[in-house]
Amino acid sequence: MTTEEEMNQLGREMATASDALLAKSLDQSRSFVEVVDDFRRLEAEFVARMGDNEFGVLQTRRRVAEAILAAAESKHPPFEVCREAWNNAFRLGFGSIQQECLERWLYVECCAYDEQPAEGLAVLEPLLAELERLREEARATQKPTRFYEDEIEQLGDLRDELLAQQRGQLSPGRITRRMDEAYQPTPEEERIDELHDALREGRSAVFETFAESRDRSFAEVATDYRKVEADIVSRAGEGEAFQALVLEVRQEIAKDILKAACMLQQPFEVCREAWSNLVGVGFTSFGKQCRLTEFYAESCGENQKPEEGLAVVEPLLAEFERGLEAELQRRSEARAKLEPPGNAPSPSFYRNWIQSLGELRDKLEAQRKGP
Repeated sequence: MTTEEEMNQLGREMATASDALLAKSLDQSRSFVEVVDDFRRLEAEFVARMGDNEFGVLQTRRRVAEAILAAAESKHPPFEVCREAWNNAFRLGFGSIQQECLERWLYVECCAYDEQPAEGLAVLEPLLAELERLREEARATQKPTRFYEDEIEQLGDLRDELLAQQRGQLSPGRITRRMDEAYQPTPEEERIDELHDALREGRSAVFETFAESRDRSFAEVATDYRKVEADIVSRAGEGEAFQALVLEVRQEIAKDILKAACMLQQPFEVCREAWSNLVGVGFTSFGKQCRLTEFYAESCGENQKPEEGLAVVEPLLAEFERGLEAELQRRSEARAKLEPPGNAPSPSFYRNWIQSLGELRDKLEAQRKGP
């Protein structure tokens, strides 16, 4: 009989092995079939090791089914394969409402990609009804409702997009299988994709040299990142598309150097210079700007520089407050026209960041005032 301690250890080993396979599956050259084979081997190994522990076996099969469904959403096998992956995950059940939201979202994304709105709605609408019930139940007992509200909003956006698909409307930013199959990349676009892959591999290789052991100097790490940058930039061609690639390369490397400076606990002046360099080249997305601003501001606090942190947090908070108001107005107008919500940041995105950055601002403000 497997003891509780042994089961916990097996669970940790399973999680580590599963995470490693998930990272491996991100390689675009690996097919869906190869990813499934990897996870089936993992499943067979750990089911055998779980012995007669029925709950352990169930959790192992659930984790594998969830990973295969995630791979189906990203690798885009034929829709029938996606449906089979969903049916298998549904049959095994979900360990929590959070996990159920994720799994249903993954499959509904498959439905939207293959323009199967009716099937997606059949999976989504019961979940939305259950989330609304749980939200009201939480309100009645004065328990937190933020999770339910965020999921209702985000999954509701997806429902509205499927309803628009039924009406023949395509949501801005949505890519479908038909569009992918009709797309014919130019030699320039293929070259840019290759350089993106090389950039990702180069950055990952540098990160692995210091992320766990932390026994390399920051100067060495920064030099290695700069070498990756120089290599990709030198291989880029002429033209507007390559100019956009070069800018993205510089932004990603500047981000990596900032994170390395903070992770390797460099003097604050080094971190501040890395932040200034990043701000100079800009951010690849609004979401990354938020995460990196928070990351740097937290570093300011750790280095007893609260005013520096407040100087970057407060303007972003004000931008979020304006953005939330504008997004609510935009959505109201779109809803009145029966238009899909589009791919703009959702109100919950703004609200969550307002809360997170507001808490960080208060912490920095308290530090600035002192005891």
